[in-house]
Amino acid sequence: MIRLVSSLSPLGMALALLVFVLAACQPDPPPNPYDDLPPVIPTEGLAVPPLPEGNFAWLHQQVFSPTCANSGCHDGTFEPDFRTVGSAWNTLVNHPVIANDAAMSFNRRVVPGNVGASFLHERLTVEIPNTSGMMPLEVDEDSDYDERRDEYIAAIAAWIEAGAPDLNGNTAPAEGASLPPQIHGFAAFPPDIASGVYPRAEGPGIQPVLVDPIAIQVFAAITDDQLPMTSLTVEWALGVDAADADAAPAGGAFGPAPFTFDAQTFSGSTETYGLSTEIDLSGYAAGTELTLQIRASDGDAQSRSPLPNSPEYIQLLYRLRIAP
Repeated sequence: MIRLVSSLSPLGMALALLVFVLAACQPDPPPNPYDDLPPVIPTEGLAVPPLPEGNFAWLHQQVFSPTCANSGCHDGTFEPDFRTVGSAWNTLVNHPVIANDAAMSFNRRVVPGNVGASFLHERLTVEIPNTSGMMPLEVDEDSDYDERRDEYIAAIAAWIEAGAPDLNGNTAPAEGASLPPQIHGFAAFPPDIASGVYPRAEGPGIQPVLVDPIAIQVFAAITDDQLPMTSLTVEWALGVDAADADAAPAGGAFGPAPFTFDAQTFSGSTETYGLSTEIDLSGYAAGTELTLQIRASDGDAQSRSPLPNSPEYIQLLYRLRIAP
């Protein structure tokens, strides 16, 4: 029989046992507060091409943001709130008025399809007694409103007559308190999200987002006039074009993202990307182009982007191309 004999003396064995006991009794180290910080996400690939004239995002970029959202006015100090495309649409369309004319002629700031009943147009064109005056009260130096006033007012009137659609072409119900959610855009990432967003392919015009034939991660920026983003029902579908995607069954659902980030959207404003999903593209051949449609519902109203009748600009923004 072989006997194992320790090389430690009795004193050495006692000291080793004491060290082991002390180590076992040490409390766990406090959590590192930096462990849960979201990764730094490069989002340079989300650069927005020039907006088409007449689109609501263009009206926000050209008129509402530089002319109306100046300090102390419609910058969140009071409604309408023109800080972002989302807040502007939500606080204009079908929104009850606060001020009014002497005859109390107006009920809503923007009535889809009816310029004459829209108080926004009245405030821009008529000096109404007992109000603060014709809007805008002041024009900042970086606004070209004075030079292009007639053009901008005509564009606002045309937008109202067209049904006051959001940037994606979704129109609000003629009546009703709930507006459809606004889909501001998406960002597609490889599995290693921290490596950065998939960029658009190089070439003239608006090129598709160039993605790998793998399971990609997609983050979406969506707002609603009543519910937080995570309370919305949001799904996605794929098709060869907007009409095909619109007719396709939902391919999956978005859920709360593991982390959120604020970045530029397809409208040019900054919103929170707070929903995410995985879309498996491993079955598609290199060079395949697809339209990604996002669908959002607040339980009362639904919006989709892109729609078959969305501006071509919007439809191009939602294109994916499988990389070789």
